[in-house]
Amino acid sequence: MGVAYAVENLAHSRKEATRRQRIEAEQRRRDELRDGYAKLKDVLPVSNQKSSKVSLLERATNHIMALEQANKDLQARITALENEMQRLRSVNEKISLSANNTPSPGHAADGPRPISPPPDGPSGHSLTSVKGQQPPSAHSSPSASENGF
Repeated sequence: MGVAYAVENLAHSRKEATRRQRIEAEQRRRDELRDGYAKLKDVLPVSNQKSSKVSLLERATNHIMALEQANKDLQARITALENEMQRLRSVNEKISLSANNTPSPGHAADGPRPISPPPDGPSGHSLTSVKGQQPPSAHSSPSASENGF
């Protein structure tokens, strides 16, 4: 009888060990799920919605879809801007080529004329030369009553 009891006791302890391992594995799985939901909740935008697991997954799905659409829109904008940049480079190149190959009227064909500084003396463009009138002061501005209107 002692051998049968020992075999039965050994079988019972193996079953118990297997049961404990399964319980521990299930607890680890639940902990990992709980941590995963917490991390997901932390990276999503703040919301006043209820925070059940199902609503959290729905919010995550909607947020991912919105990010994908924003990414698609930005990629389209990048493509459009690259096309516009290429078009402007082409226009700029055409302008540069036409400026180098065709002299503008009144200029020599051997290159652009150097830019000189403005003259130091008074120029012929003075407000006092207009019908003998004095230029307006800094404090006045023309109004309808001054001009007789």
